[in-house]
Amino acid sequence: MDDISPQDLKTQFNQEVQTLRTLKHKNLVEMVGFSCDGDHLCLVYPYMCNGSLLDRLACLGDSLPLSWTRRCLIAAGTARGLEYLHSNHHIHRDVKSANILLDETFEPKISDFGLTRASEKKSASTVLTEKIVGTTAYMAPEALRGEITPKSDVFSFGVVLLEVLSGLPPVDSSRDPQFLMEMKEEIEDEELTLEHFVDKKMGDWGQASVEKMYSVAKDCLSERKNRRPQMEEVRVLLAALME
Repeated sequence: MDDISPQDLKTQFNQEVQTLRTLKHKNLVEMVGFSCDGDHLCLVYPYMCNGSLLDRLACLGDSLPLSWTRRCLIAAGTARGLEYLHSNHHIHRDVKSANILLDETFEPKISDFGLTRASEKKSASTVLTEKIVGTTAYMAPEALRGEITPKSDVFSFGVVLLEVLSGLPPVDSSRDPQFLMEMKEEIEDEELTLEHFVDKKMGDWGQASVEKMYSVAKDCLSERKNRRPQMEEVRVLLAALME
């Protein structure tokens, strides 16, 4: 994240406190408490012993690779959390694997609500802002133009699904292409096969279920936002992978 001013930090802190006071769901991180005495701001959450999805996909700390079954459950749980946010008229605006925390049972918990936008009209529709925020490797084309819409969260989640499938980080300066989302184009152009894209470390994957998750990711990553599915549809499709 770029350097942030004390005022912006306080604004994000207040936004996160307000969001987590209002919204409660098993796939959102729970706020245990907070402190805003003076210049020292503190948010308290339950300890997430399995860290972030980003870290587990990278097997940091010599952790074991996530199985395909576990990855499907994490993806489906995250989709449930995002669907809940959108149905309650909130847009996260910074969906990424680093913000998906995993508890002791690997239940995913969406975190970092400092950039979350709530609609004043109780409708999670598109609004405009002059301040572009988020993480570039996950940002939808319209988000880079300052549009705030639930479909931008859907796009970002599509990048997360590519991470789940490949085990690769969202951006790597030593890789060509650097951005993971651009590898979708190589698969579509048949320069890269889905079989070669898949993370072999997970071991228990099946071709049919991998193809289904990739199809969901591809739809989420549509350049035109009106062609992307709603999170409700994404949640249903991912839940079906476990049937």
